[in-house]
Amino acid sequence: MNELSQDAALVADVMLIVRARFVEAMDTLAQVDVKGLKPSAVRSLWPAFPGETIGGHHVGYGTNGSQVRYRPSSAAISRSEEVMHQWLLDYVPEEEHRVLITRWAGSLATPKWSGSFRGFCEKSGRSRSTAERHLYVAFQRIAIGLLKSAKLLHSPDWSRVVPMLPKSGTDFDNVADRVADRQYAWIKENARPADRPDLRDFSYADKRNERRRRMEKDRAA
Repeated sequence: MNELSQDAALVADVMLIVRARFVEAMDTLAQVDVKGLKPSAVRSLWPAFPGETIGGHHVGYGTNGSQVRYRPSSAAISRSEEVMHQWLLDYVPEEEHRVLITRWAGSLATPKWSGSFRGFCEKSGRSRSTAERHLYVAFQRIAIGLLKSAKLLHSPDWSRVVPMLPKSGTDFDNVADRVADRQYAWIKENARPADRPDLRDFSYADKRNERRRRMEKDRAA
């Protein structure tokens, strides 16, 4: 495989992760409580539906068949903010492409609320094939931008996201490993950025979750 082919393969792998990250971001937004916002009745950007399932299980499916509402972790919230407030704004200048990305991701993360992407295209008078080409261009642009920035690319919570994605037979763990190996191949081993759990700073998300818990406790009192 020549260098050009290797670069194309790397971009394709990063695009898979980017797509998954957007789906995870929309799922996270749907599950994060925003009770501090007005109107106070709003529970989340996309309310959980009793019939919604992920991987054959109801939303919030817990151990031993118990149904415990899924609460995104601090890491998931941080990844969501990175996607929606950095990637989308920095690498997708066209408003139309932003709309398509969020609608596509929403159709996979919260299908009963967002509806299908096909339905969105039909109702809005968009050509499905043209919309998918625009999606490809947008995801490709994000992937190339991330590679050029040489920032550490965090993978989503695959166990949560994979059941939402279209079946493809892709081994996403291998994809993530290939990206990490290729993205920093030019950097000496001891100089490569590393994901250090002990150095992660999720204080902002932790404070927001703590505020939500206090508000829930006060309302229950």
